[in-house]
Amino acid sequence: MNDVIKYIFFSLVIICAGFRCTNQDTKQYGSINETNLRIKQNKELGTIEIYRADGKLPIVTANAKKDHRPYIHPIIAPDGKGPVTEYSPGHHKHQTGLFWGFTRVNGNFDIHSVGKDSLYKWFYRDKYKDEKVSELMGRDFYHKYGGDYWQLQSASVIDSAGERVSWQTVYNMLDKDGKTIMVETQKWSMRIVDGEYDLDLEWQGDAQIDITINEFEYGGMFLRMPWRKGMPAEVMNAARQKNKEANTQRAMWVNIGMQLEGRDDFANIAIFDHPSNDDSPVAWRVDGQFGVGPSRAIAGDWNIDEGTRATFMHKIVVHTGKLNDLKLTEKWVEWSGNSYPYAVQLWRMAQEEGRKEKFLGPAEATKAMTLIDGFEVNAWASEPMITQPMAFCWDDRGRMWIAENRDYESRGSGFSNFGDSRILILEDTDRDGVADDMKVFSEGIPFPAAIAVGFDGLFLGAPPNLLFIPDRDGDDKGDMDDLEILLTGWGIRDRHETINSLHWGPDGWLYGLEGFATPSKIRKPNGKGRLYGHKEPFPEDLLEADGVDIDGGVWRYHPTKRSFEVVAHGFSNPWGVDYNEKGQFFISACVIPHLFHVVLGGIFHRQGGQHFNPYVYSDIRTIVDHRHRSAHGGARVYQSDAFPKEHSGRIFMANIHEHALLSDELVRKGSGFVAEHADDFLHANNAQFIGFSLEVGPEGGIYVLDWHDGDICGKEVLHKETGRIYRVTPTNSLAEDWDGRYGDLKKLKDLALAKLQVSKSDWHARRARVILQGRAAKQAIDAQAIKELKKIFNKNSNPDYRLKGMWALHVTGSFSEKELIKSLRDKDEYVRAWAIQLLAEDKNLSDVALKEFLSMANKDKSAVVRLYLAAAMQRIDNNDRWNLAEALIGNAQDSDDHNIPKMIWFAVEPLVAENPVRSIALAEQSNISMIPEFIARRLVDAGELNVLVAGLESPSKVRLDMLKGMRDGLEGQSDLSAPDNWSDVYSKLKANDKTSKAALDVAQQFGSIEASMELYSTLIDKSKPIQERKNALNGLASKQWDGLPDEIPKLLEDQKLRKEAIRAVAAYNSGKLGRLLLENYPKYNTAEKLEIVQAMASRSLYGYYLTEALKREVIPKRDIPAYTARQLRRVVGSGFLEVWGPLSKESSENLAAMEKYKTLLNFQNVSKADLNKGRYVFDGLCAACHKMYDSGGILGPELTGANRTDIDYLLNNVMDPSGIIQDDYKMVMITTRDGRTYAGNIANQNERSIVLRVVGQDAVVISKSDIQSIDNSELSMMPEGMLDDMSTSEVLDLFSYLMLSTSQVEPSLE
Repeated sequence: MNDVIKYIFFSLVIICAGFRCTNQDTKQYGSINETNLRIKQNKELGTIEIYRADGKLPIVTANAKKDHRPYIHPIIAPDGKGPVTEYSPGHHKHQTGLFWGFTRVNGNFDIHSVGKDSLYKWFYRDKYKDEKVSELMGRDFYHKYGGDYWQLQSASVIDSAGERVSWQTVYNMLDKDGKTIMVETQKWSMRIVDGEYDLDLEWQGDAQIDITINEFEYGGMFLRMPWRKGMPAEVMNAARQKNKEANTQRAMWVNIGMQLEGRDDFANIAIFDHPSNDDSPVAWRVDGQFGVGPSRAIAGDWNIDEGTRATFMHKIVVHTGKLNDLKLTEKWVEWSGNSYPYAVQLWRMAQEEGRKEKFLGPAEATKAMTLIDGFEVNAWASEPMITQPMAFCWDDRGRMWIAENRDYESRGSGFSNFGDSRILILEDTDRDGVADDMKVFSEGIPFPAAIAVGFDGLFLGAPPNLLFIPDRDGDDKGDMDDLEILLTGWGIRDRHETINSLHWGPDGWLYGLEGFATPSKIRKPNGKGRLYGHKEPFPEDLLEADGVDIDGGVWRYHPTKRSFEVVAHGFSNPWGVDYNEKGQFFISACVIPHLFHVVLGGIFHRQGGQHFNPYVYSDIRTIVDHRHRSAHGGARVYQSDAFPKEHSGRIFMANIHEHALLSDELVRKGSGFVAEHADDFLHANNAQFIGFSLEVGPEGGIYVLDWHDGDICGKEVLHKETGRIYRVTPTNSLAEDWDGRYGDLKKLKDLALAKLQVSKSDWHARRARVILQGRAAKQAIDAQAIKELKKIFNKNSNPDYRLKGMWALHVTGSFSEKELIKSLRDKDEYVRAWAIQLLAEDKNLSDVALKEFLSMANKDKSAVVRLYLAAAMQRIDNNDRWNLAEALIGNAQDSDDHNIPKMIWFAVEPLVAENPVRSIALAEQSNISMIPEFIARRLVDAGELNVLVAGLESPSKVRLDMLKGMRDGLEGQSDLSAPDNWSDVYSKLKANDKTSKAALDVAQQFGSIEASMELYSTLIDKSKPIQERKNALNGLASKQWDGLPDEIPKLLEDQKLRKEAIRAVAAYNSGKLGRLLLENYPKYNTAEKLEIVQAMASRSLYGYYLTEALKREVIPKRDIPAYTARQLRRVVGSGFLEVWGPLSKESSENLAAMEKYKTLLNFQNVSKADLNKGRYVFDGLCAACHKMYDSGGILGPELTGANRTDIDYLLNNVMDPSGIIQDDYKMVMITTRDGRTYAGNIANQNERSIVLRVVGQDAVVISKSDIQSIDNSELSMMPEGMLDDMSTSEVLDLFSYLMLSTSQVEPSLE
């Protein structure tokens, strides 16, 4: 009875706490830093209470009563400030905190045949209860939570104490006669991680009869928080859709936050949907009182057949404070174990939305748009005036030029098949905000992708060429006879990632972008080069000539110097480049985080592939502190006078997948910036809006290019005759209407153009500089104009105008070296920085300039200046870099800077192998820890261990950093034995507490017995952090430590170490361990079974055991991935083929099978298949090797842009995978001297080692001295007969997913 009284008292306390009638001491819930938990179960009350280990009151209560469905309430906020769930609110009395209940079970009519009024009466008005309607509607377990619907079978605690506790409830779900129709099991676990509650649920429904969960707008898991009218609250999903916008939308997670009574911040609960759940990402219910829940039933009826089980997994994260959606996303990715990037999940949803969306004409589309207060939008131009616009820019008269790329077919095919691509000139002659005049500048050049006007003509990016089309007489017709091919070599592998975004820089260079998936080799053409025409094929030998390599990055071309260079390597498919008032460059990107601050000479995060330099070690990452749905484009910094002041300096981007115009605030931090989200500026509210480029106009408006199509990812063109330009302006523009603002700038004299450098409209300042640069290339600029520019630079009080004056002087050749050197001592840090860049532009610095650079490196207090000095080092001869590097690495304040340490390393790296001894001396002087670490690592790669160890002998401040670098460099380098001087140095390092652990790691790499014993001690010490134990296990396995095989059987019993233990078996040739893995095989989960298969394919003995298991059908053939079969053929020999069957089929067999599958895979069958099931077949069968939608493995060709709508193409590649195969995807088999075989393809190699991509695992470093044989096969890793062991429905589902891009197969999520 005491427990009952206590429970009632506690319940009253919770109720009072929710209404501010108590000042409950938060300490009663335990220490906020306590992560250990304990469970107390009271079966009489039907409660399972979770406490912090030191808490007196429970923080979470799970309720499992005999006459009530299970639910969780209350959940106390992690900081102890009251409950964050609500039981039976007045507006929804049936809702019980956090609970699960289906609304319609085994109904038998179409919900759409009953009006909403009837449904409302049925669910919410007690007097209206018609038995016939009840039967048609089905059994309602959502609104009904009592004993005539729910029957408790059991409630039990599984793990009662520790960092993770768990419990389980089992209920019978009853029909109207009291018979069980389904058994519901809820398996819960809870942890506290970083001050947040993590509750994991595995829900299971075991059908006792055939079950149909009928379509309804809610049903399943649901959460009710204690919201009250007027309380600040917000629901936001993973796609950043909020409140009502999130209702019925698919998302990987949804977060509900509200400022509950008694709080000065938000209490939040996030619910995650697991990608393995049926119909994931699921649609969500969001009601008017901020109640939320994932509901599979929103998409339609779904079934659980009698005798089968449905399983759903969710995570609930309870947290407080401001929502960090980036952190939440990272947590979802970690929890889901999803091999697909988060952005790709959003991409898929966006695809579905676009195809289902209603087509809107320009007027309708404009009307549907919503903007922030104070702004309006109109269609400036649209079809039929323009179609398929891929790029646009301005000329000196304020006219818009548009590249109509009518040759675009899909991102993977098409180049010149239509022949009617055009360059247009549009003008709004009466300035009413709508284009009313159109001219054709040129027609017929295939695939125009990027344009910029200047120098009396048009610069046109049309792969493989960068062209210049002059218009000498100004008649708005291209002088095609005088067309010039400036550069050639741009690829077209991915049409979204070829040459794009031409944009004039402040320094007179023409900047452009290139995506990572389209390798290019840029060079000047032979002779005049070749201009391609209608129906002419794209050149296949593009990459065979000498040139500058680029496969992702920013590049620039100088129109008068005729020089080309790569500005920065990396990124994904960047689209949109611009600079701010300080001349700092930014690019917007897709898939990976959306914004980067670009530094000259930088090497940046890549979406995939390898950097050209294998010794980069760490690249520069994004500046954003938040995430959006993928695919940003058109970055433009607002620098005009029409918008209110708060928008000035913000960077605007179009977002394809959010169908929106967004802005970020660029906040200075160190040498760079952090990009914080500013506004969801415009929402198109139509999923066929494909804005991906922006321009700021002469009047200060923002113009948005909208490709406009139902296929938003460009896999095909559904609306070929569409295209729009939208104009966004303030309702009341602040733009000054000065005389000549809308005139032809080209008619202005030099002096007038110079004065435009102090214009509030940066559009005018930029165009004026381009005109002045063009004039200076022909004749001297008027002396009065130069005088005016120098006045602006030297005397103007506005630092931004001074920079514009500086740039104008530079592009007109009016800045002497002496004047630039003087500018190195300017009071403004950006003037000093730009003086550095301009002096180094041509890579021929004078001794005077170098001396000044060195002085600045030692003395300048500006991080920006030091960044520019670090960038300039790459443009200086190696001999001159040393002193500058020594000065820069002495600045300890730069150690944690986003850019400076890496930029220094990119310049220093070539010096290390060139002069190892001096490199050690450089490292010892460093106050930036990255530099000595990377120098040490590079010395290992250069084979200079003796020099490195000698450098570690004397105590220094960088000893630990160098040891870390040495350890990383030694990984996988088994041919490197300890140098003679290591023993003495190791003794000294071991005696020092700061260096002993790192020294041990290095010694272990050398095979030290002592080091191995210490690692063994860590491995068996269960009190050690699990990651330390994993590291110890991996370290011992990598050196094949003799004592490890005896420990592996025990390690396999520990699920936290099991994966590493299975992988460790591959390091040994032990029959005992091989047999043990096969004995344990049935009880392991799917992921662990795959690890066993891969381990068993690594050695002949293991392969024999696995083959025998296949023969006895102990292991089903379908558990062996296709990519493992060829490896097993290698390690086992012909005996494997006797069990598996031929890896290559006879032509007649293939032809027969082809015909069989052609008949099966007809339109009707494929269109009815389950797209989502097909996706998961793909994940299990194909994704380990193949990318699709920029995700998956990279051992095989990417499938996104492949000809996937052609069934002959697909079947040929599946049935005969080795028929046509690129060199990059041919299988490489490496066998080491100890008998271990690896299969994969080579990701990188240097003089000492090979980095091999291995399917399903991290890349492996293999020392070349360990290699017994390397076989470069002409075969694909993918064997034939992949479809043989698949059911008919699986084949149909897979091909439905693969053929998603065809208009004949609409995505179906039934």
